[in-house]
Amino acid sequence: MIIDGHNVYIRPGFQPQKDWAVFLDRDGVINEEKKFAFKLKDFTLIPQIVAALQKLNQAKIPVIVTHNAAAVARNLCQTKDVERFNQYLIKQLVKRNVFIDALFYCPHHYGAFNPKFKKDCSWRKPKPGMLLAAAKKFNLDLTKSYLIGDQERDITAAKAVGTTAFLIKTGGDILAAASKILL
Repeated sequence: MIIDGHNVYIRPGFQPQKDWAVFLDRDGVINEEKKFAFKLKDFTLIPQIVAALQKLNQAKIPVIVTHNAAAVARNLCQTKDVERFNQYLIKQLVKRNVFIDALFYCPHHYGAFNPKFKKDCSWRKPKPGMLLAAAKKFNLDLTKSYLIGDQERDITAAKAVGTTAFLIKTGGDILAAASKILL
């Protein structure tokens, strides 16, 4: 699906059961942080994310991934490579009986090496465009929502729209954040 000129994954049949969501960054929260992850060999699932997603899925809380795709802007890969990586991530989660409901990403950067992606885009974190687009698409209240990220840019995007944010550094932090959300 295309939203605001960006490719977005939405889980088939997804209908939010709540008017709020949990937003997750991709690298450093779901996949181990690797600079410019887009190759399947760069995929290493953070083990604690499975338990965190199980809890969120059981509570019927919408789970939405938002991530910057700097590898595209740096001309290291094409959007198809990022999308293949994202689809692989989704399949690996499904194999573990957990799922994400939607995935938004931004390949743009104001200083991109690839002129096709040179743009000061409202979707690129620390700007909150992906959160706003998801809220509009799924009728979500961002002030009731949560974001779990591993970089200050994630937290800045959340704060810009009144979303409660958790800055995590370890897999244990991911589980702790999910548990606090469920209280």
